[in-house]
Amino acid sequence: MNKIKRAVISVWDKAGIVDLASFLVSHNVEIISTGGTKKELEKAGIPVLSVSSLTNQQEIMDGRVKTIHPNLFGGILADRSNHKHLDDLNLIESRLIDLVIINLYPFVKEAVNKKLKLEKSIEFIDIGGPSMLRAAAKNYKNVIPMCDINQYQNFMNDFEINNGFFSDEKRAFYAKSVFALTMKYDYDINKYFINYNQSNGINILPSSFSINLKKETDLRYGENPHQKSAYYVDDNQKKIWTKIQGKQLSYNNYLDMESACNIVYGFNNISCVIIKHSNPCGFGFGENNLIAYNNAVSTDPVSYFGGIVAFNSEVGSQEAYKMTEVFLECIIAPSFTEEAIEVFSKKKNLRIIELDKKNIYNNENNFVIKSVFNGYLFQDKDKMIKKDFKVVTNRKPNEKQMKALLLGWKIVKYVKSNAIVINNSRKLLGIGAGQMSRVDSVKIAIRKSKENRLNLVNSIMASDAFFPFSDSLELALKEGIEGIIQPGGSIKDGEVIDFANENNLFMVFTGERHFLH
Repeated sequence: MNKIKRAVISVWDKAGIVDLASFLVSHNVEIISTGGTKKELEKAGIPVLSVSSLTNQQEIMDGRVKTIHPNLFGGILADRSNHKHLDDLNLIESRLIDLVIINLYPFVKEAVNKKLKLEKSIEFIDIGGPSMLRAAAKNYKNVIPMCDINQYQNFMNDFEINNGFFSDEKRAFYAKSVFALTMKYDYDINKYFINYNQSNGINILPSSFSINLKKETDLRYGENPHQKSAYYVDDNQKKIWTKIQGKQLSYNNYLDMESACNIVYGFNNISCVIIKHSNPCGFGFGENNLIAYNNAVSTDPVSYFGGIVAFNSEVGSQEAYKMTEVFLECIIAPSFTEEAIEVFSKKKNLRIIELDKKNIYNNENNFVIKSVFNGYLFQDKDKMIKKDFKVVTNRKPNEKQMKALLLGWKIVKYVKSNAIVINNSRKLLGIGAGQMSRVDSVKIAIRKSKENRLNLVNSIMASDAFFPFSDSLELALKEGIEGIIQPGGSIKDGEVIDFANENNLFMVFTGERHFLH
């Protein structure tokens, strides 16, 4: 073990650095520093040598190059037990470094969060800092690297107790902190460039991919009680929801919450959706939330029990009272009135979630990841890209009918395949989800709507993929359904279009499939 006698200090965040440097100087540690850090320490009356006194080179390129030099890195990387290393160091007239204190340019805070353009963002990519930290961490038996403000006090305590000597175990702890930091730092920069490329139409799946997450909370269990589960987050992402009250969220709650918000926050009209097992079992528009909620419930007045309900506008006491009449798992909205929260407080276990609809689509989680066998499947998120829908029948939908078609198309995207939804311009009427045969999904959607005494005359039907035959349209026609929206793309599209024309149906092709598994 060697005693700490010389330190290099270069920090962006200068909190606590004067106290630490003063402590070091009081224990006869020589300090070498750069730029703004040097000025900060000198202003506090702390004696400091400049890095250039060690490198014999001035900072160049507006400070881009100031620490990358053999005289500095030699002093950090030299193995004290290797005489050749020490001879080489003497040859270049450099000095041994015992302590490296650095925190990095705040790339996420300054570049990502402030949404700077690329040419400005790159100025917050630290080069010298990570290099010095990694060099010190590699040579941890001889040099202590310190990269976290929260380490300062413990370091000073240990220094005082051990008179400037540190065990190999303690040194390895500091080294580990460095590699954790630089891994995350590079991850954040890599993620920034992936998002930049995607925003410019370059939809690339990188040749290698890292995910840097921290555990937010353990969950009671996974999909089933015998499965363990936890929720992990990227701590650079802004949290977009807050739990106001209720039990701990479950694994299934998280999945249902995302499905609910993906649907309801995609509409500007006052809307309500009800989710069970990640599938919508009700949806409705309304002049107010209560009407929207009643419309959503009417889709399936049995299945909504124990569901997750989401609104895209502030929830008040009127609809709050209505929802407390039945058992629901969770209620989500952009905000809740104080009166509504008071109503919900009578049901302590009911989860009330306030979710920021402005930022739900601004997150940078652009990939869907699934584990399969001993690997992972990656894909970018299914976003509706095509807007040039094509009316392929002689009969054209009017404005109201087109609104109904768009409503069905937006919702069927979030129903498990094979997926069928039947709706009018106000609400969902029937849903057929997760069937191996598309025609079976049609039959289920029709049967459910009939069980709930909903009138299908003049409604529309949406399908997440093409109809391979006209049999599904035949079933729809018998119930008075007058319009169809589907991707198209079957080799028998012509036969399906002919059937629609012969029976005065209108049909729209979207050119975009939306399977969901």
